[in-house]
Order: sequence, then structure tokens, then C-alpha cells
Amino acid sequence: MILNQLFVSFQLGEVEVSNTTLFILIFFSSFTFIAVGISSYKLYKSLINDDVDN
Repeated sequence: MILNQLFVSFQLGEVEVSNTTLFILIFFSSFTFIAVGISSYKLYKSLINDDVDN
């Protein structure tokens, strides 16, 4: 019975998309958002940091 719920599809306009596809898209978009956030934070931190090795 649980297996039947895994294959539910959503209607997005005229395109029918399975929930597995939506979960994969959400995972990759959140992964990209987090990666860009970490990269931006490291860049900002390196610009603020005044310690220069001489």
C-alpha cells in the first residue's frame, strides 16, 4: 500500500510530473543553493579577513 503512494504524479499545466522527479529537483536545487551560500560566505570572510601572510 505504501508502494502505491510513491508513484503519485502531479499535474503541472499540461505536463504530468512524478513526485520522485520533484524530489530530485528539490534536492539538487537546495544543494546548489547551499553550495552557493557556503562559497559566498567564504568569499566574504576572505575579503573581511585582514591577516596577510608576509
